Amino acid sequence: MFPGQSSARADALLRARQAHPAAEGIARRAAAVLDAGDAAAWFDPAGARLASNRDVQAVVFLATQMYLAALAAEGVEAERSLGLSLGEYSHLVHIGAVTFEDALRLVLERGRCFDGAPAGMMVTALAVDLEAVAAVVTQARAHGTIVISNYNAPTQHVISGTTAAVQWAAQTLEDEHAAHTTVIEERVPMHSPLMRGVAERFGGALARAPWRSPSRPYWPNVTAAPIVQPTPPDFVTHLTRHVSEPVRWQASIDAVVAERPDARLVEVGPGSVLHNLVARAWRGVPCARVDRDDVAPPLHLATTLEALRA
Repeated sequence: MFPGQSSARADALLRARQAHPAAEGIARRAAAVLDAGDAAAWFDPAGARLASNRDVQAVVFLATQMYLAALAAEGVEAERSLGLSLGEYSHLVHIGAVTFEDALRLVLERGRCFDGAPAGMMVTALAVDLEAVAAVVTQARAHGTIVISNYNAPTQHVISGTTAAVQWAAQTLEDEHAAHTTVIEERVPMHSPLMRGVAERFGGALARAPWRSPSRPYWPNVTAAPIVQPTPPDFVTHLTRHVSEPVRWQASIDAVVAERPDARLVEVGPGSVLHNLVARAWRGVPCARVDRDDVAPPLHLATTLEALRA
């Protein structure tokens, strides 16, 4: 499981580089794509610059790729993968649909386009069911554009849209449904209809990308259903839709577990957002993570490797 940009942290690349020697290979390959200013800002030992959406997306993608390279170097390979939002680009690298370098170029352009998005925000709502969130979102449309942008788990959803509507909905969910709400994006209303213009602009870059025939199924966020033999138009269509349509993460996890009841899910990337989500919502499914705050690098990866080999 590859996380989205809400997993960003200033020390993400530092921790990933300390986790395993294979991470340096990713850093060198990234340096051949990045200009000197970006490389210095994101690989700064004092902490990565996270001033823009482009910064955040690049740092999370690069850290995720470092952990993926570390697992591969240790002989840990997955038959399936999924990516939440930004994480779908790491998924595309993992299945062989695009090279690391070309995926990085797409992530940089995606971030640039997102930085030009209309103003808005995103809020996650915990401990509340979908029916209640949907009802509040419908009411909140009197205050502006708003949708459920992420169907993450039975009692964890994300709402996205204009600031006034999202703030009204968040307050109502807290007051009337005892939900726990947290702002996860203060600038960009991702996966909402407000992003359609951004999707159109980014679609050109997707159409020009040198797509490959992958060795594993492609699992788009927008459908939560695998495409076994995807074509370049499949990638372009689904990733363009992905910008302004909801992420169906719960349905994706359910589908994987239904296909492979013995699956062990591993979050590959900075932080523990997906691990914690799955551990709460899918209690019977074994779940691990490569990054742990309670263990210092490089032991945090070693601890995961030991568990996976047990």
